[in-house]
This record gives sequence, structure tokens and C-alpha cells, in this order.
Amino acid sequence: MCFAVYIGTNEEQEIGEFVPEKTDIYFEHLTEEELEGLRPKFSNPYLYYVGSDTGCSCGLQFDSKNYNDPNEEINKKSPKRFLEFINQQTLKENLEFYCCWEGDWNDPIEEKIEIDIRTISLDKNYFGLKERQFILFKKQEKPLANKT
Repeated sequence: MCFAVYIGTNEEQEIGEFVPEKTDIYFEHLTEEELEGLRPKFSNPYLYYVGSDTGCSCGLQFDSKNYNDPNEEINKKSPKRFLEFINQQTLKENLEFYCCWEGDWNDPIEEKIEIDIRTISLDKNYFGLKERQFILFKKQEKPLANKT
């Protein structure tokens, strides 16, 4: 079974498709069945399925503790690109994220959290994929204070 990652945005995203060896992330419109189960979970008007280099959302999974493992290098591609996308979007808006198992769109949210994407890095604390977790990535309002 595969993870399914969905995002909600305030602006339309470019629809893509999986191309082996070339795709890092891509967005698809939702099916009617997905929309029926997911629409109540989101407040943003545009909902998308997020695919990765694996052809599904599973390639967005990554454990930061494996960052320096040379065998994990190929597994960084999609999570890195997804973090870049979230960083760009949150310059303009709050971004909503929901993860579930494929087909479990109607299941209730088990955990809701808010994240400032500027505090996340692939090598230290990537959020990964967690079943039935809703994340609100907050709009970047002002620069973070310098850490000393």
C-alpha cells in the first residue's frame, strides 16, 4: 500500500505527470472520490495529490537520521524538491498538507500540527510522512530571529 499526500493551496498549481528518471514531484487533480473524502479537511480552495520520483507519494518519505548515508542519496531527491516547493508557497500563503494511506481519504484526521517551514531541514528534522496527519505550513510573515 502507498502513502497518499495531498496539499491545499490558494492558487492553482501546474498539473504534471510521472516520468521515470525525470520526475521529482508532480501534482494531479483529485478524483471525485478523493474530493468527497478530503474536501472537509481543507480550507484552501485548490487541492492536489502530490506524486514523487517513485510514481506515488511514497518517495516523499525520508528519515533525517539517514541523511549522510551514501545509499540514501537517491532518496533525497523528492523530499528536497518538496521542501523547496513548500518554502516558495509559504512566502505567499498558508499551505495545507494531509497524508493518508491510498484509499483512506474518508478516515478522520488523527493529528494536526503547525510548522514554520523555515525551521525544517532535510538533514536535521524533516517531517516525513505520517498516516492521517494534517500539517498547516504557516505563511512566512517575517524573518526568523538570528540564532546565536
